[in-house]
Amino acid sequence: MEDLDNIMKYWNTLELRQYLDNQMPMSRNTEHQWLERSTTMDPWRDGGMTLAVEDKKTGEFLGTVSLFRIQKQHKRAEFGIAIHKPENLGKGYGTDATRVMLWIAFQILGLNSVYLITLDTNERAQRAYEKAGFRKAGIFRQGAFVKGAFHDFIIMDILKEEFLKEYPPGTEVGSP
Repeated sequence: MEDLDNIMKYWNTLELRQYLDNQMPMSRNTEHQWLERSTTMDPWRDGGMTLAVEDKKTGEFLGTVSLFRIQKQHKRAEFGIAIHKPENLGKGYGTDATRVMLWIAFQILGLNSVYLITLDTNERAQRAYEKAGFRKAGIFRQGAFVKGAFHDFIIMDILKEEFLKEYPPGTEVGSP
């Protein structure tokens, strides 16, 4: 809950929200309720989990990383991440947090695949996802209406076997 002020500082900027599933601004109360739910979620019971992304040296709140739509039967989940403060983009935080969440997905939750959907114009994120091991799997044509125009969604995914080639059981992820 102590991160709510930091979340609200950048959460409603179009610079950030244009890449999210919902571009509509969110009230402080709505975010407070979301944060309460997120901090008590059980991946199997609630179908998701969200973690804070923090700077390891300073403890500064950087954003959130999530698995949602976790499906036990199919052993898959959808991935999402948001680095809030524009000055923290391009510094490797997103790639590192993505690898950590994939490690949790495959080595703790036992999932087989993780997928994501990203806006075609979000090239920085696509590069970070590829660095973390995701591959482009398809295109959802004109799946998003952002800033007055239709855009394609890029669908990316990674399989457990692909991730484990890079990070076999017993290895750790995350920059020191």
